[in-house]
Amino acid sequence: MNLLNIIIETLTFLTVVCATMYAYHCAEEHYRRSVILKRLFKSASKAEKYEKGRTELKLQNILYRLGVLAAPQKGKETETIRKHLSYAGYRMSNAVIIYFGVKLGLGLLLGIFYLFFIFIFCTPGIRTIVFVFFPISLGYYLPELLLRHKIASRHRQIFRELPDALDLLTICMEAGLSFDMALYRVSKELSRIAPVLSREFSQYFLEIKSGLPREEVLKNLAERNGEKDLSGVVSVLLQSAKFGTDIVEALKVYSSSLRTERRQIAEEKAAKISTKLTFPTIFFILPALLIVVLGPALINLLQKL
Repeated sequence: MNLLNIIIETLTFLTVVCATMYAYHCAEEHYRRSVILKRLFKSASKAEKYEKGRTELKLQNILYRLGVLAAPQKGKETETIRKHLSYAGYRMSNAVIIYFGVKLGLGLLLGIFYLFFIFIFCTPGIRTIVFVFFPISLGYYLPELLLRHKIASRHRQIFRELPDALDLLTICMEAGLSFDMALYRVSKELSRIAPVLSREFSQYFLEIKSGLPREEVLKNLAERNGEKDLSGVVSVLLQSAKFGTDIVEALKVYSSSLRTERRQIAEEKAAKISTKLTFPTIFFILPALLIVVLGPALINLLQKL
């Protein structure tokens, strides 16, 4: 047993020393590379941007190799995941493989951290080693939860940006611009205020310039985002084009309905505040109030008794 402890302590010491030396070597190489890049680009910001892109490319290559091992072979599962990644804004050709690489890599990383913690701070045994499957499972399924959160957050952002974008679109069309040029102008004007819709409208304009039919491009706009209000706008535009109605008036009506829906959601959240404040009041404010009010009386009572 003593020999086993000595071996574990020696291996731990060598691991820490090697990790420290490797970290120092990487830091020194990074410093030399940054100095050379600053001299090459004659700008610190351009050098940092190039270094960041190079690091991301290396990380993507590593995740791609891991994702090849973990990616499913069935086409239906791959298409479903690709659709969800598109909803979240990840539309690279190898996005599905990188996603599974992230899942596998994070699971292995958490498993290695767990084993490292066990061998340093605890006595390793069969039961503790079997529990390594819990952090591995957590790391494997955590990216899926983060992806759902990203999709919901992006859909909320589109819902907030859409009424303002439609108002600006109607103003541009009333000023004499065509629908395509109005969308292009909106994508340029709202690049900072509404970055998500700005990128989507820019993608629409690029597909139109490539020669695709407007109906197909509008359907692509709705399908790659999966947001119900944006799909509703696309349906309104397709019906207006089909029946020959005024697009500007249809967009005005739909924008007004979106603002009404947004106001109703805000009123609903405001009505729920009083109910949500009940639990903090009971568990945090009420005990402190009882201590302040009843504390002196209890102290006097205890002194008399």
